[in-house]
Formats: sequence, C-alpha cells, structure tokens
Amino acid sequence: MRNHRKQRIACLMAAAMAVTAVTGCQKTGASPGQSQVAGESSGPEADMTGKEEQEPMEKQKYSKGETCKAREPEKAELSPEDYEGWNQLLAENQISEAFAKGLDAFAYESGSAVLKCAEGNGNYSPLSLYYTLALAGCGAEGETAEQILERLGVTDQEELADQCRRLYQSYAYHSQREQERMEYYGMEDYRSTIQLGNSLWISDQLNIFQEYQKLAGENFFASSYGVDFGSPDTGKKMGEWISQKTRGVLSPRLEPDPATLLAILNTLYFYGGWAEPFSGEMTQEDAFYLEEGGQVVVPYLNRTQMEGAFKRGEGYTLSYLGTDNNCRMMFLLPDEDRTVGEFLESQERLGEALEVKEEDWVSGKVVWKVPKFDFGSSYQLKDTLKAMGMERMFGEQAEFGGISPDPLMVSDVIQETHIGVDENGVEGAAYTMMTLARGAMIQNEEMAEMILDRPFLFGIRDDTHGTWLFLGVCRNPEGEAEKAENDLLLTSAPEIGLVDVLSSSWQSFTVQPGNCSWNWRENGEMVGQVACGSHPLDVDPEKTKRLKIPHYKGQEEVNYRLSCARMPGRVTLHEWDISQLGKAETAEPAVKVYTGQVMLPLKPDKVYELVAEWPEEDLEEQGFFGEARYVVVTD
Repeated sequence: MRNHRKQRIACLMAAAMAVTAVTGCQKTGASPGQSQVAGESSGPEADMTGKEEQEPMEKQKYSKGETCKAREPEKAELSPEDYEGWNQLLAENQISEAFAKGLDAFAYESGSAVLKCAEGNGNYSPLSLYYTLALAGCGAEGETAEQILERLGVTDQEELADQCRRLYQSYAYHSQREQERMEYYGMEDYRSTIQLGNSLWISDQLNIFQEYQKLAGENFFASSYGVDFGSPDTGKKMGEWISQKTRGVLSPRLEPDPATLLAILNTLYFYGGWAEPFSGEMTQEDAFYLEEGGQVVVPYLNRTQMEGAFKRGEGYTLSYLGTDNNCRMMFLLPDEDRTVGEFLESQERLGEALEVKEEDWVSGKVVWKVPKFDFGSSYQLKDTLKAMGMERMFGEQAEFGGISPDPLMVSDVIQETHIGVDENGVEGAAYTMMTLARGAMIQNEEMAEMILDRPFLFGIRDDTHGTWLFLGVCRNPEGEAEKAENDLLLTSAPEIGLVDVLSSSWQSFTVQPGNCSWNWRENGEMVGQVACGSHPLDVDPEKTKRLKIPHYKGQEEVNYRLSCARMPGRVTLHEWDISQLGKAETAEPAVKVYTGQVMLPLKPDKVYELVAEWPEEDLEEQGFFGEARYVVVTD
C-alpha cells in the first residue's frame, strides 16, 4: 500500500548561472559573483596583469584566500577582411613544434591508460588534463616538478607557461575571427568554437603566493576565488562556473572535501559543425553489433563521400570527417576479427594507429554509416597519473613550494566529459579538477567503407595546432560509459529548463510541472503524490510567462535542449496553435515523441504540453519514477 502525502515542490535543478569574477583581489570569503568595494585598494601585487621581476621564494608575498580577476585575451581590433593582420596575430601565438609533439605524446600515453580500462563507452580529454597538470606543475619544485614536466614533454616551467598562454590565446583569436567573419557574411548562427577555461579555488586556510596567482592569471587566464571548502555553497559555485564555461553541457554537483586547500579547474568546450552536414532524411535505424554478442538498434547517419580520405592499417581502417572550424573527427574501425581494446593497449599502438602523415592518406570514395551517439564519462585519474610516473605529487614528499609556503599534496584528480554526434555536427565538453590538501594525398580509385556498426575508436583533432581535444571509444551507442552513483533522490516532479542552444548566451527558460504523478522510495517504503492542474488550453496568456522564440535567419523553428536534474526517459510533445486557447472545442494536437538527449523544435505563437516520463523500470537505479506535464506558451 502506498502512502500519499501533500505535494512538495523543490527547486532541484542547479541554475547554470554565469560566475562573474571581480576586478583585483578581495579578502577571504568573497564569492565569485561579488564586486570589489569602490575605492578599496588591492595593492600592486593583486594586479594579475602586471609584470615584475620574480623575488626569491622566501621573500615572496602571500595572502589567504583572495579573489582575483584574471583578464581574458584582449579582443583583437581587426576587421574580418584584414587577412594579413589576422595571420600575423595568429602567427604570434603559434605553439612550438616541440610543444605540439609533447601534447601528442601525452595524449597517446594518457589516452591509452584511461580508455583501456573503460568497460563500455568512454570519452576523455587529454588537453583538459594537460592544462590542469600544467597549472600545478608551474608551482611544483624538485622531483615533483621533474616528474610532471617530463610527462608533459617540456624542459622547464617558463616554457610550459608560455606555450600554454600561446595556445589559449590562439583558440580565443581563432574563435573571434571565425565568429566575426561569419557574422560579416550574414551567418549570425555560426556556433563552432574551441574554448578553454581555468580557475583556482583557494581555501581561506591556505597561504598562497601572490606571484603564483599572478602567473596563473597572466599565462593561464585563471581567476582565483577565495572560498570556504566547508560550505556547501562552494561546490555549487564551482559547478556553476563549469556550467557557464561549457555552455550548460556539464552542470556537475560538486562536493569537495572540507580538507581541501586548493582546487585547480580546467574546462574545454568544443562545437564543430560538419563541413558537409548529413541529411536528416538519410538517417535510418539499423543494428549495432556489440562486442560481447547481441545487438542494439540505433539511428545511423548515412553519406557517401566521392572524394574522401582513408588509411588502411594493420587490422583497421581509419578515416575522418571535417568540421567547419578546421578540425577533424577521426574514426578507427577495427577489422571484423579485431577489437578496439587492441589499439588501446599501449601508447605506441594508439599513436601508431592515429598518427598519419598527410601524404599517407589515400584518396577515394568513402561510404559513411555513423551511429548517432550521446554519452558522458567520468574518471578518477589519481591511479592513472601515478602509473604514468607522477606519483610524488600524491604523497607527503610532494613539493609545491611555488604555490604556497604551506605543505601541499594532491588529494584527487577527476575528469568528466560529454560527447554528442548528430546530423549537424559534434559537441564535446570536459572539465578536470585537481584538489590539493596538506600534508598531399595519393590519388586513385580505391574505396573504404566506414560502416561503424561495431565498436570503434574516435578522436577530435585540431588541425591548426595539431592537438588532440578528445579521444574515445564507442562500444554501444545506446549505452552510457559508466553509471554514476545515484546521489539525487527526487521526491517531487522536477522543474525543467529549455535552453536556446543557438544564442550566444545559451538562454534558459524554466518551467514548473503542472499535472503530475510521482512516486519514490523513502526508508524502504514507497511514497506517492498526485497533483492535478488545468488543461493546457485553459491557461491565461496574460498571466503566463511566455517563451519568446528568437528569429534566426532562414529558420522557422528553434531547437531547445531540455535540461533537468534527472533527465526523463521519454518526452511527448503536444502542439496547438495559440488561437485554440480558451475554445470549448479544440483541435487534436500534433504529437511528437523524443527519447535520449532531447532537442525540441519550438515555433512562435504555439501552446505546447510536454509530457515527461521517468520509467518505473528505473526505480532500482534512481529510487523514483513518475510522469509530469509542463505547459509552455510561445511568443
């Protein structure tokens, strides 16, 4: 028998609010969203944009938990047609060949170590982990510094900081140039970009060298936030910062250990539209054959490239799809008698398979059949980094004397990523968090078939800089990489957010549930609640907040991503024309059903009812199930 209780509505979805950093430095406890008091002097040492000759470490000034704003790369004052000016600016921020080789070596070594342990799907960002380690490495000393620098492929900290600065600025300027160029030619909806973000979160109990904060701000564009790690609000603010930097793709619920003294955060966001988008009309469902036997039916993108490029290696075929921001998504399809695990066994095997000289590509027809997939991964990287030879920073012998006069050791390193592929392009996002506590092609008529209907490897490579942004393995397009431990029990139907993914600010519209039937397990017993509301066409448009659909050139409808504290398993969309409001006899609504990552095409002057279902068969995994209805009136 189920108990029935009064309805309890809780705001359970974390708002993806921008965390606005302050100018200069603040005293301990200032949150990232606060402004500095007018007239307050932060002192010359608090300005993270100035340059001074570095003092001996024992004479350096330090402070506790100051919040400091780092400047982003200054916007280039160049016109879209000034090709010479842009080329000169980008040349000034070009990374060295040696640094690029070090990035590749790190990608293959760490990618092999991380992905070969993935039992299902896996998506990993070597560049995000690299920046996190680089920020820590620039404050390390002695054998700790030697181990980090060796794995990162650099000889000294000054070179590491300078090259990281160049790459960060290069991505910022490339994105600015392409965005302004597309707007100049009337393509305001251009979304493709690569964006990095860095930050330091400093305990009010830690003395931190101001020179280190200054180095982090000048070379990594990392703002510093003074926080209390014992406060639940700190984890929320860190999650909001990540959400802002990844455009809402990642919105983690972070709960840092109260013993944490310093957290280093890096984010990476990537969106690349296909240079040649796939036609939605060609998308068809078919079987995907699993490694352990059996199959699942998934939607496939289909296309034949008459002038594609591929390479046949020992036991595999490699090819790629280009994106409109000079990147390529590589796909490695093992032969039918081989497995993806063979190519992840070592750094050498992975590098040998993915590292291709331009002259080694074969030109010919490529038949593509790519499963649509959308999944996330999370990794605990402490043991991986120890196995790679960076064990000293995790022990009591760790040397981070360039960061603080207090003894520090790394307590944890985690990474969370998301990857999604559809007809229009590929989107990837990642964050890495480190916490520290005390103590020209050959022309012929050959053909390759990239029929990706069995497990395969993939990677996203930035051709401009020759860097691997993501490496991954897809063993089941339907499945998740790893089931995260359930830490969120919903005891009422959650609110949902509708995010305009085309807007530059990714605006979100929040909707509360109306009619709902909700059930959850509490202390071993099932508890239920039912809430009844009016029919969608009985709402008063004058008293209802309406979703204003923006006008994007050439588009009659706009796709909105549905976001929620726990995503529903199925969403049914009912659509009426707004002229049906208040009528006694109404037309039958248009009905569409969505599963997985939900993108809803919405039009102006409509009434929508979203019926979201959380299936009962997932009760054992998440502890709740139910159905909720949401009404949205568009303008």
